Amino acid sequence: MKYVSTRNNQKEFNFKEVFIKGLADDGGLFVPKLLKKYTEEEINNLSNLNYRELAIKIMFPFCSDFIDENELKNIVEKSYSKFRENDIVKITDIGNHKLLELFHGPTLAFKDIAMQLLGTLLEHFAQKESKKIAVLGATSGDTGSAAIAAFSRHKNVEVFILFPYQRVTDVQRLQMTTSQASNVHPLSVQTDFDGCQALVKELFLDINISSNPTRFIAVNSINWTRCMAQSVYYFWTYLRLKEQLKGLTFSVPSGNFGHAYAGWLAKEMGLPIKQIIVATNSNDVLHRLFSNNSYKKGEVTQTLAPSMDISVASNFERLLFEIYKNNSQLLNQTMSTFPQKEIAFPENGWNKVHNFFSSFSTNDEEILKEIKATYKNHNYILDPHTATGIRATRKLSTPGQSVITMATAHPAKFMDTIRQALSEEVVSIPDQLASIIDKEEDFVVLPDNIDKVREYILSTVG
Repeated sequence: MKYVSTRNNQKEFNFKEVFIKGLADDGGLFVPKLLKKYTEEEINNLSNLNYRELAIKIMFPFCSDFIDENELKNIVEKSYSKFRENDIVKITDIGNHKLLELFHGPTLAFKDIAMQLLGTLLEHFAQKESKKIAVLGATSGDTGSAAIAAFSRHKNVEVFILFPYQRVTDVQRLQMTTSQASNVHPLSVQTDFDGCQALVKELFLDINISSNPTRFIAVNSINWTRCMAQSVYYFWTYLRLKEQLKGLTFSVPSGNFGHAYAGWLAKEMGLPIKQIIVATNSNDVLHRLFSNNSYKKGEVTQTLAPSMDISVASNFERLLFEIYKNNSQLLNQTMSTFPQKEIAFPENGWNKVHNFFSSFSTNDEEILKEIKATYKNHNYILDPHTATGIRATRKLSTPGQSVITMATAHPAKFMDTIRQALSEEVVSIPDQLASIIDKEEDFVVLPDNIDKVREYILSTVG
């Protein structure tokens, strides 16, 4: 499979280049030039596979020019060896709603599913290369800890994670700052997530980074590997529930749009998904996009669901490229005036988008009410992000509609919010979190300044 940049559809890339670069040199995102399509019969023939076997079948066409199928099998097995659920993910009923629990990995967040794979792929790559490697990413909370858990164990790898100063929960911060690994460098930047994300993108286009002897690799959801890995659990859910459901809708808490875009990707590959509900907090850039056809950067407010405190959803560019019928020149023109000028889908593309995506926004007060009501009625504790998904499901689903809500994180990662909603200690703290509470933290606070951030990173890698 060959890939192109959303901003240049003429130059082709192989999977190795896409995996290593993360972001194209022209600032665009990588997408397959021609996507593999499955027939209904081909999808149904996958029904008897377990999650690991399914992951190999779905992902191999994306990376077959980089590794053979047996190598991918070993990578998948190693990537998912530390998950608490044998099937990696788990379907749970709460009343009439179904939850897809995605938080059974090492850091108790859905990011582990793609990040553990990314880490093992990096190890495979590093064994074939003599270059020193630096992992670079921005996080609004969970991506950073997932990246550290995935990459810190590898030799000759330095890990740099930018997170917004005082805008993540204590647990999220501790997961990043207590690894005690000498190759892990958490950077608390005095800005919001959008600022951290902008710095990372700028760094990957910086000549001082691209020409450095150290190979820098992006780990944010802009890296295509994460999109392909996340598409797998859409297939897995459909195959487990297809006999009992009529049409399948997913409710997806989403900030940077990578999680929801993976559902669009699965649909484009042939999976019969009827609809995706995009659930947001009060930072509702995606809600405004899918309800009013207006993609416009706004101010970021700090909420109880910090992983969605985002006003620029990077993966939107991939969707826009497809709606533009892969016209990279038109996309370049559009992105060149953003964020000064808002973006709208063209009329002929808006119908396709609007028929598949719906959206709903939930504020902090409503998040607390949802957590409280779900616990009272079903004895199940939602994390604040999943609470936005459940509320969106309740508000937008119709009688008889089959909706699966994505449960994106373990509630113990957001204890202050849980205590605020339930006023009692109801969450048992998993060992992964209990073990970090009293550990010494190690991180650096930096200003929102590209020169200072670049200087720190380059002085560290040597």
